[in-house]
Amino acid sequence: MTPSHQQAEARRFVIELGRALHALGSPAYRIEDSMVACARALGLDGSFFATPTAIFAQIGLPGTEPSISLQRVPPGEQDLGKLAELYRQRDEVVTGGCSAADGLVRLAAILAAKPTHGPWTELPAHVLSSTGAAVFLGGSPRELIASAVAGLAVGALALVSSRSRRFRRVFEPTAAATAALFAQAGAGILGTDPGIVTIAGIVPLLPGLTFTTALAELAVRHLSSGSARLLGALATMLTMAVGVGLGARVGTMIFGIVDTEHPEPLSLWWQLPTALVSATAFAVLLRARWSQLPAVLLAVGIAFAGVTVGSMIFARELAAFVGAFSVSVAANLYARLRRRPAAVMRTPGLLLLVPGSLGFRGLTTALQQDFSAGSQFAFRMLLVGGALVAGLLLSNVLVPPPLDVEPDEAG
Repeated sequence: MTPSHQQAEARRFVIELGRALHALGSPAYRIEDSMVACARALGLDGSFFATPTAIFAQIGLPGTEPSISLQRVPPGEQDLGKLAELYRQRDEVVTGGCSAADGLVRLAAILAAKPTHGPWTELPAHVLSSTGAAVFLGGSPRELIASAVAGLAVGALALVSSRSRRFRRVFEPTAAATAALFAQAGAGILGTDPGIVTIAGIVPLLPGLTFTTALAELAVRHLSSGSARLLGALATMLTMAVGVGLGARVGTMIFGIVDTEHPEPLSLWWQLPTALVSATAFAVLLRARWSQLPAVLLAVGIAFAGVTVGSMIFARELAAFVGAFSVSVAANLYARLRRRPAAVMRTPGLLLLVPGSLGFRGLTTALQQDFSAGSQFAFRMLLVGGALVAGLLLSNVLVPPPLDVEPDEAG
């Protein structure tokens, strides 16, 4: 292979690496940093600009005219199992373990592989995550039963969505309407709190993590990507809130208006085992490999302990700062020691803390013409999101995440 052909393959590898990172749900600043470091390790100069829907790349040999390209990329979904494989393959190429041409073939194979967990494994994960959310939202055993049924219905719709591209476009509002309908059924049959059941049933779909990622991108001055991601998260929540309104209305027409009492929440002793069960569900929904499950469980345990200790010192909203700081420090240490993506620990830990349910409550409350209460929920969502981002940024200063492989390491 001639040097010019090797350089062309290296350029292609850097661009395809960015596309792969995007497809697996990485934030824009992480995509750019990885592409810059990989290009430098391969002897190239590169400048990159990533957004939720596109990657602009300028790349070439030092001192020569660079080539410029635009890559149109659809928003990606989290897959922690494939992300770890992607990092391993990137390191093999930049350290000389394999050529860029072989790396391109392997990147394509990683993305083309079947999801880490199939839909039939994700179905019970929806049930477990909804049941766990009902505990944290203050539900009684009756709310847990109704939430499990609502989660099962939402999981069944997710199974249909995975096989139908057309239905995927309306999956979130349809799932929200279905959860609200089952919540009204639970209120009519069991006397459950429909608000708790509705939110618990759709917790895996709420874009709280996207919202937090958007705030983090804005905080690091990545204004274009952060703004686009933030508006996308708000649009998703708005369509889901409309779906809840429609589903609740249909449920009321069928089961009538039911006066429900405030549920008696389970004791605090239920929360730690619930967090561990929820962590297992998160691992499946984030498509982590079973070998990564101990790291996921550890991350959720650290986040739970951090927010519990933080709530003893700060207000409940600001306790999220302690939880995010703790789990991000642990994730950066894990990435340094194991040479694995920090997202394997950071993402599941943040899922326990993200403020998606607060923002969703604000929208649904506003749709019920109670704009004062809705604005309070919205402000709490922003406060929690800001606390999470502050914890992430401070942890990256005190315990910096590992840098990508540099040229001198590549040998």
